[in-house]
Amino acid sequence: MFKQNAKIQYTIQQVAELTGLSKQVIRKWEERYGLIQPERLDNGYRVYSYEEVELLQRMKELTNEGMTIKQAISILSEGTSQKNVQLFFEDQGDQKTNPYTKHLINQLLEEGSKGNEANVLTLLKTAHHSLSMNELIEDCIVPFLKEIGDRWSSGEWSEYQEAISSQTVRDFLASLRRDYQVKENAPIILGSCLPNERHEIPVHILLLQFLLLGYSPIMLGPSPAPTAIQSTVELKSPKIVLLSAITTNPFKDNFKMIKELDRFASIHPNTKFYLGGEGALQALKNHPLKNIHLVKDVQDIMRDLNKNNVSTD
Repeated sequence: MFKQNAKIQYTIQQVAELTGLSKQVIRKWEERYGLIQPERLDNGYRVYSYEEVELLQRMKELTNEGMTIKQAISILSEGTSQKNVQLFFEDQGDQKTNPYTKHLINQLLEEGSKGNEANVLTLLKTAHHSLSMNELIEDCIVPFLKEIGDRWSSGEWSEYQEAISSQTVRDFLASLRRDYQVKENAPIILGSCLPNERHEIPVHILLLQFLLLGYSPIMLGPSPAPTAIQSTVELKSPKIVLLSAITTNPFKDNFKMIKELDRFASIHPNTKFYLGGEGALQALKNHPLKNIHLVKDVQDIMRDLNKNNVSTD
């Protein structure tokens, strides 16, 4: 990437150019996570060593591969000052709210309460430039969606406010997925709600997380036709199928269709089928499927893939 010289020091502008990270992200990784501790000149400017630049580059690579910030730091801490990293987590706590994302979520809620779709979208785009993909999802979008749901459930927000805000998030997530470049021969992952299920945002989030792991995502719309999932699998031969049901509607309306989908999975052994969501977990508690794996979160999926040596190669 660049020539090593232990005596060279880099300005934050040079580090940004070498690593491709924004200056805001570099400062945030320093101040929030304590991973690097650049020297300060008499004028207050930061200067970074070669080792710190390498560390930032590796941090970027790990998060782009789909790791959380905490996971990446855990790996990188083996080559840094373990004491500094440990003290940071003792001081901050694993779930300490980042002031930036807290302020951002408050802004999103303010604009969402006004039904201001354009401003919500602008704030999300701004966050995308300042945060890694994982931080954007885990620290901004997921808490924002949770707050939207809480406010609508409590009656604080109208259905219009909830719809404008959640639909803007959905469209933003879809645009992120479409704009992200993947390898031409990347394995395909198909994401879909079950028929009679319209809550598609969790599927968008999961597909983005797997996109970072090197998969090429395909998304079916909300409440697809009963045979749409099967026909897409036969046409595209995905390595993974992610299905979602937040409500129990698909199971109440046509459980026979679910059983048929389970049978279909049995004749496609080269494709791993996963089903998640609160509705699925509730409906299938006492009626497990034989060939579709019921999962709680993306970690369940990754554990199963690792156990079966499924990779993106």
